[in-house]
Amino acid sequence: MEISEFVAGLAFLISLLAYIETKRANRSQSRLTDREVELVRIQIQTAQNEAKREKTAAVSARLNKVDKSSWKLRVFNTGPAPALNVRLVLDEQNSIIQENSASRKFPMSKLEKGQSVELAAFVHMQSNPKEWLRIRWDDPSGKDRENRIEITI
Repeated sequence: MEISEFVAGLAFLISLLAYIETKRANRSQSRLTDREVELVRIQIQTAQNEAKREKTAAVSARLNKVDKSSWKLRVFNTGPAPALNVRLVLDEQNSIIQENSASRKFPMSKLEKGQSVELAAFVHMQSNPKEWLRIRWDDPSGKDRENRIEITI
């Protein structure tokens, strides 16, 4: 075996090792690229969800006892966006909120973030322990959004 054959064999072996290492590096890079693509997709989804959440109002209500015999229904917006055209929908079995009291304040043209409105509630011995109330509103994320709330005494 001559030196030239030995050098050629050694060069072939080095090039084979370089080829194997290049293939391994390419696979690793491919996996890393796939993870980066997945991370970017998650970041885009998170940004889209945050943008949608920023356009959403969250209107709810709570019955509060003011003193021994006085109760108030407080309707409030905890979402980041203003609620527009807020409507209070009372069902037929409602005995806590009087229709004329509600019709004086609702529909409200705008209920800002953190803003609330109170209605007098008339709780008595014959009042149902649970009643349902629906609040409808529009906001930048959509129209006729609704929250159905169970009011408990």
